[in-house]
Amino acid sequence: MSVPNEMYVKEFNADLGELSLSLEGSKHWRRFNANRIDKIVKTTGTRKRLFFEKTVDRLEISINADDIVYVIQEDKLKDDFEWVSDVIKKFAEKNKVEYESA
Repeated sequence: MSVPNEMYVKEFNADLGELSLSLEGSKHWRRFNANRIDKIVKTTGTRKRLFFEKTVDRLEISINADDIVYVIQEDKLKDDFEWVSDVIKKFAEKNKVEYESA
Protein backbone atom coordinates (compact mmCIF):
# COMPACT_ATOMS: atom_id res chain seq x y z
CA MET A 1 0.00 0.00 0.00
CA SER A 2 1.41 3.38 -0.95
CA VAL A 3 1.70 6.35 1.37
CA PRO A 4 -1.28 8.67 0.87
CA ASN A 5 -0.73 12.12 -0.56
CA GLU A 6 -1.22 15.06 1.77
CA MET A 7 -2.83 18.36 0.85
CA TYR A 8 -2.72 21.24 3.31
CA VAL A 9 -5.81 23.27 4.14
CA LYS A 10 -5.52 27.05 4.45
CA GLU A 11 -9.22 27.74 5.21
CA PHE A 12 -12.29 25.65 6.00
CA ASN A 13 -16.03 25.87 6.54
CA ALA A 14 -18.08 23.25 8.37
CA ASP A 15 -21.80 23.87 7.91
CA LEU A 16 -25.05 22.01 7.23
CA GLY A 17 -23.48 18.56 7.05
CA GLU A 18 -20.81 19.62 4.59
CA LEU A 19 -17.09 20.30 5.03
CA SER A 20 -15.59 22.80 2.59
CA LEU A 21 -11.80 23.04 2.31
CA SER A 22 -9.68 25.69 0.63
CA LEU A 23 -6.34 24.07 -0.20
CA GLU A 24 -2.87 25.57 -0.56
CA GLY A 25 -2.05 26.22 -4.20
CA SER A 26 -5.68 26.10 -5.35
CA LYS A 27 -8.23 28.82 -6.01
CA HIS A 28 -11.19 26.46 -5.73
CA TRP A 29 -12.88 25.03 -2.65
CA ARG A 30 -13.33 21.26 -2.27
CA ARG A 31 -16.68 20.32 -0.76
CA PHE A 32 -17.39 17.02 1.00
CA ASN A 33 -20.69 15.79 2.35
CA ALA A 34 -20.32 14.44 5.92
CA ASN A 35 -21.29 10.90 4.85
CA ARG A 36 -18.22 10.80 2.52
CA ILE A 37 -15.79 11.54 5.37
CA ASP A 38 -14.21 8.32 6.63
CA LYS A 39 -12.55 9.70 9.76
CA ILE A 40 -10.80 12.69 11.31
CA VAL A 41 -7.67 12.09 13.39
CA LYS A 42 -5.99 14.67 15.65
CA THR A 43 -2.23 14.02 15.67
CA THR A 44 1.08 15.83 16.00
CA GLY A 45 3.76 16.22 13.38
CA THR A 46 7.12 17.90 12.96
CA ARG A 47 7.86 20.98 10.92
CA LYS A 48 11.42 21.88 9.92
CA ARG A 49 12.52 25.42 10.75
CA LEU A 50 16.03 26.20 9.53
CA PHE A 51 18.21 24.14 11.86
CA PHE A 52 15.63 22.63 14.20
CA GLU A 53 12.29 20.85 14.15
CA LYS A 54 9.12 22.12 15.78
CA THR A 55 6.20 19.93 16.92
CA VAL A 56 2.84 21.06 15.52
CA ASP A 57 -0.74 19.85 15.99
CA ARG A 58 -2.62 18.50 12.97
CA LEU A 59 -6.03 17.24 11.96
CA GLU A 60 -5.95 14.58 9.23
CA ILE A 61 -9.18 14.19 7.27
CA SER A 62 -9.69 10.97 5.27
CA ILE A 63 -12.37 10.84 2.59
CA ASN A 64 -13.96 7.60 1.34
CA ALA A 65 -12.64 6.51 -2.09
CA ASP A 66 -9.94 9.22 -2.07
CA ASP A 67 -6.22 8.51 -1.55
CA ILE A 68 -5.52 12.11 -0.48
CA VAL A 69 -5.35 13.01 3.21
CA TYR A 70 -6.44 16.60 3.85
CA VAL A 71 -4.34 18.13 6.64
CA ILE A 72 -5.26 21.08 8.81
CA GLN A 73 -1.93 21.99 10.41
CA GLU A 74 -1.37 24.50 13.19
CA ASP A 75 1.19 26.70 11.40
CA LYS A 76 -0.45 26.61 7.94
CA LEU A 77 -3.86 27.91 8.95
CA LYS A 78 -5.19 31.46 9.23
CA ASP A 79 -7.38 30.77 12.30
CA ASP A 80 -6.52 29.69 15.87
CA PHE A 81 -5.89 25.92 15.82
CA GLU A 82 -7.67 25.17 19.13
CA TRP A 83 -10.83 26.89 17.86
CA VAL A 84 -10.61 25.01 14.56
CA SER A 85 -10.12 21.72 16.40
CA ASP A 86 -13.23 22.35 18.53
CA VAL A 87 -15.35 23.26 15.49
CA ILE A 88 -14.22 20.14 13.59
CA LYS A 89 -14.87 17.92 16.63
CA LYS A 90 -18.42 19.32 17.02
CA PHE A 91 -18.98 18.84 13.27
CA ALA A 92 -17.86 15.21 13.58
CA GLU A 93 -20.11 14.54 16.58
CA LYS A 94 -23.13 16.20 14.97
CA ASN A 95 -22.70 14.30 11.68
CA LYS A 96 -21.60 10.97 13.20
CA VAL A 97 -18.11 11.07 11.66
CA GLU A 98 -15.38 9.05 13.44
CA TYR A 99 -13.05 11.41 15.37
CA GLU A 100 -9.85 10.08 16.97
CA SER A 101 -7.33 11.82 19.19
CA ALA A 102 -3.99 10.06 18.73
